[in-house]
Amino acid sequence: MSQIKPLFLLLIVFPLLSFSQVEIKWNKEVPTKILWQEVTSLGNLIVSSREELVGINTETGDISWGKRAFGNLERAAFEELPNSPFFSVTTSNSLHLIDQFSGNEVFNSENAGLQKVTSYHLLYNSDAILVSGTDYNGEPLMVSVKMSDASLSWSMNEEFGRIVAANELDNQELLIVTLFNNYKLNTDTGDVIWKKTNSKEAAQIDKMGKFGALLKQAAEHVSKDMDIQLHYYQPEGSDVFYLASQQERQGGMTTSSGNTTINYTNHYNAYNINDGSLVWSEELEVNGALSQVHFLDKGMLVLPDDGNRTKINLFDYKTREGLWGKKGRGIAIKGGVYDYLDSGDGILLVSRTANKDFLNYLDPTVGAITFEKPVKVDGTVVGIVPLANSILYITTESMNILDHHTGTLKWDKSIQTNPRLTAEHQGKIYAFDYSSGLLKVVDKSDGQVSDFSQEELRFEGKESPSNLEILEDGIFIHSDQNVAKFNFDGSLVYQEYYAAPKEAGWKRALLYASSIRAAYIGATSYYVSGAMAAAENDVRQKDEVTGELVSQIGNAYGELGNTASSYAGAAFRKANARLKATKQGRDFMFIMSKQEKDIVLLKVSKTTGKVAGEINLGKDREPLYAVDDITGQVYYQTGDAALTSYMAR
Repeated sequence: MSQIKPLFLLLIVFPLLSFSQVEIKWNKEVPTKILWQEVTSLGNLIVSSREELVGINTETGDISWGKRAFGNLERAAFEELPNSPFFSVTTSNSLHLIDQFSGNEVFNSENAGLQKVTSYHLLYNSDAILVSGTDYNGEPLMVSVKMSDASLSWSMNEEFGRIVAANELDNQELLIVTLFNNYKLNTDTGDVIWKKTNSKEAAQIDKMGKFGALLKQAAEHVSKDMDIQLHYYQPEGSDVFYLASQQERQGGMTTSSGNTTINYTNHYNAYNINDGSLVWSEELEVNGALSQVHFLDKGMLVLPDDGNRTKINLFDYKTREGLWGKKGRGIAIKGGVYDYLDSGDGILLVSRTANKDFLNYLDPTVGAITFEKPVKVDGTVVGIVPLANSILYITTESMNILDHHTGTLKWDKSIQTNPRLTAEHQGKIYAFDYSSGLLKVVDKSDGQVSDFSQEELRFEGKESPSNLEILEDGIFIHSDQNVAKFNFDGSLVYQEYYAAPKEAGWKRALLYASSIRAAYIGATSYYVSGAMAAAENDVRQKDEVTGELVSQIGNAYGELGNTASSYAGAAFRKANARLKATKQGRDFMFIMSKQEKDIVLLKVSKTTGKVAGEINLGKDREPLYAVDDITGQVYYQTGDAALTSYMAR
């Protein structure tokens, strides 16, 4: 199987030999031998053949577009771009960005005069692609091309260095943040409205002339492959923006096991967006790793992660002075903050130490923690649901309800579950409890919990339930090889087990399909972060690459359909339609199993738990398939240049 890279969504390859009881959608041939095929996150089928790269109409099998310039393209040269309708093709001397719907080339580095590309940014509101690098003389070059027709809007020879962020502002203006300078440009013309050093240290380096330039080059080289922790913030309606960076500080501790812990500080600077000038005379320095920032009426709330030494504080917008705690030094909190929820009358803080997680409640009007002591929870908090007078939280291990007025938990015993084993339906939350093997039901109106099922559910093959889904006629629970369904009166309708093949590679292929689908479902759940984190954690244990792939679906296309240019907007609306399609559910699931000496892909009915169709994989070990598990469509290479599509409805 070819290597699958992050953001190449929905690619699953199945080496199939024969089909039974599965509808054939179409049979087609491409002009020359097929090398590989790819299903993109937007559901488009891209096929590489000896003579050209083609896009296939998934409804008819007809060729929608072809690019002969990319014939015989290796799989490694193709990459789907995150949060976009484009993919990139990298050749020996150029970079190309292609619209996966039309096949139109929206950027060609050679045509733009770039010998080397160092970064590019997609600016949807401006219908522009901003690309920086060097020209054929080795000089710095930045260009802006129109997304809609690939025409060059402007170019400039400014030495930007490493670009950390490019943010579109109102009035066709663009804010560019680099390691040493901030820029404000006119997006249409490329004219520099202002350029400012982004720290006093950077300003001092500028004064050092040629030696300073050498220092900058050295810093750029050292940081080339580093993950720079530099965050950009702009409160709504404010003419001030903030940059936060994280730096290691000396004085790390050596644990009893001999490991050295690294301490951090995070640094904040405030800038006037109209002219780029610094608002504060000195930068704000806070102990701890860079974590959360929240903007309140009176100031900027900084919630760092400094382990057992963490202090949170509110800093005045104009003076950067601390407003909370003794002498403005902040409020001590148990553990480092990694998440929070503004509930209107207060802020729920989620923190952790080396081995424990805690909940605290902050009253921002007085700058005080209201709980007498933090509430300890099992697992990492990954989902929060505000209720009428309380907050339901779910971790990677358990669920409970917090009374944020008293700092107490509603249930003496938490439900041992995870987000993928919970679902909301008609004002109730259903959850499978590992410890009892029972389904629990929580009434969201009053927080009361009760047993929903009466008999313990235990799966065969040493498996535990991994997913729960609400159907029209009941509650469906499954693992990789087990399925079960309960009526809405709590009675068990069926329980079935299909033995797994011994070859781990077969199950890994199916994991790609089921996990990507679970991630899309999670993106529309009643607590997005919880469902996404649980899917990612579960998948990472089995396959790191797929875990990374799943982790990026949650924020893939949610808001872009409304904000993107008309050119790209249609693509994002299609992505949202795919998200909505998962809400409608599906009456079957795929299970990989073994019958006699053959491997089979089973289509198992959620209504009956029985096999409704199967695809015989035989004994072939060559990957010949791609699957879109959102639509249930399977693409099979039936010959050197032949494709057959099957629809597992």
